[in-house]
Amino acid sequence: MDRKNRAPSVAKNQSALKIVWFALLLAMFAYTGVVFIFGSPEPPGVAENVKAAFLIGGVALGAISLLIYRVTLSEKSLRKKFLATEGQEPEKRLEEFSNRLLLPHVVPWGINESVVLLGFVLAFLSKNPEDAIPFSVVGIILHIYMYPRVEELVESTKNFV
Repeated sequence: MDRKNRAPSVAKNQSALKIVWFALLLAMFAYTGVVFIFGSPEPPGVAENVKAAFLIGGVALGAISLLIYRVTLSEKSLRKKFLATEGQEPEKRLEEFSNRLLLPHVVPWGINESVVLLGFVLAFLSKNPEDAIPFSVVGIILHIYMYPRVEELVESTKNFV
């Protein structure tokens, strides 16, 4: 979207989302770092079935996050969100539409962080910092994939009119 012609509220929402996105990404790296800094060098202390349960939970959360993100930001969903703003003046309509894009971004990000936190908890329970690695990798990759793109989504509304 042309920066000169975009609504100020769209830019504000985009900026706010970028700040939240970056803060959550830093937190994910911090959790992983804490595990390696403060993790115990003692022998592992968790049964394999507990590790398996954590892994299944992490995969399930990752899948749920991806599903929510893809469904709530699909073309059909975006069209519905945009049409719900019908009857408003163009500037107000763009503002309302960009506001409706906040939740579909933030909820999956929180779930991505939960994936990393599962690894954080498992690493401390198992006393093996390396147990956190798959969770951190998956959570961070999902988070990077879900980088906020409000301006691009608002620009795509041209196809809806």
